[in-house]
Amino acid sequence: SLKIAYIWGKGLGVIANKNFKKGETVIRFKANIVPNSKASQEAVQINEHFSFDTKWLMVEAFINHSCEANTKLDVKHKSYVAIKNIRRNEEITFNYNTTEWASGGGFNCSCGSKRCYSKIRGLKYLPTKEQERLKPYLLPFLAKKLARQ
Repeated sequence: SLKIAYIWGKGLGVIANKNFKKGETVIRFKANIVPNSKASQEAVQINEHFSFDTKWLMVEAFINHSCEANTKLDVKHKSYVAIKNIRRNEEITFNYNTTEWASGGGFNCSCGSKRCYSKIRGLKYLPTKEQERLKPYLLPFLAKKLARQ
């Protein structure tokens, strides 16, 4: 139901081979849980101490960031879940700010969305309004951290 393809301006990405409805699981994945200190650059942080990481190139490793993502990470079920309807041939994306509090120097964003943040550095650096908008998609540890701010 997914394929890897070249996305102009981004490199490799993941494309839907079928339609997905909001709330539907887009992909389940296998990953090791490793300490953040040992995680690769492609790892996805799941709490303040650990990340999902893998040594294998899996389809989900090519899911790009978007400031207006169409999936969220479900840590409990090790899956990406559609947060809006996704049409066949649409790129599968998730918002990296929903899994990281602060990501060092970050990176310049090239997602092309109307809401593009320009620079991705983690939830901590987003305006309060954007933090609030992302609340339903945050990993539990980030939602708790945000509530303590």
